[in-house]
Amino acid sequence: MSENNQKPTRQDLHRNHKRNNLLVILGIIAAAFLGLVLLYNIFYGNDEEPSIAAGNQTNSQSMIITESDDSSEKSSSTKKSSDVEKDSAEEDSEEENDKDKDKDTETEKVPSTDDNVSTAYTGDWEPIGTTQTGEHVTDYSDGSADRNEIKQAISAVTGISADNMIEWWIGNAGDQQVTATVSDTQKEKIARVQLNWIDGEGWQVTLVEELNEIPNN
Repeated sequence: MSENNQKPTRQDLHRNHKRNNLLVILGIIAAAFLGLVLLYNIFYGNDEEPSIAAGNQTNSQSMIITESDDSSEKSSSTKKSSDVEKDSAEEDSEEENDKDKDKDTETEKVPSTDDNVSTAYTGDWEPIGTTQTGEHVTDYSDGSADRNEIKQAISAVTGISADNMIEWWIGNAGDQQVTATVSDTQKEKIARVQLNWIDGEGWQVTLVEELNEIPNN
């Protein structure tokens, strides 16, 4: 009998069987590993993308909120600036209106026997207005309502700014009447002004005398 026709021995069969079992086991392990990898990718593989997307959304919201806050601050700042400019414009408008009223008031030159008077004139000036009520008694003390309102009335008629005015003399000129001598701080414009008190309306200028020099009262 030739060697090619020999039958496998029991040991050969047992060895082949063990080899087949090992291959099967390795195949099962490999399949299980691949299954675990697939399951991991299914359940955990997409978590990073939502996380990144959520982060981008949060950043976008933060940018929107920040831009909104900046816009609010700019809007508030613009509004305050606009209010200040509006108040300033209203004050300027009121001053211009007062000046226009003074320009519109017709004046009439009157003669004077005082050699210190260069020009004297009267006019139908409006009373300056007042915050005082009740029976009026002129208060000549510094900072009183009368002194402040007299100063405003003189400023409106003479054109000398109240902030640039020196009051050389303010005194009684009769019942509810006052005489005031004033100049600008440079002493270039000097005036003597007569005023009458009008109940409920304040001090009204009745006569202005432009002087050559400050008199010694």
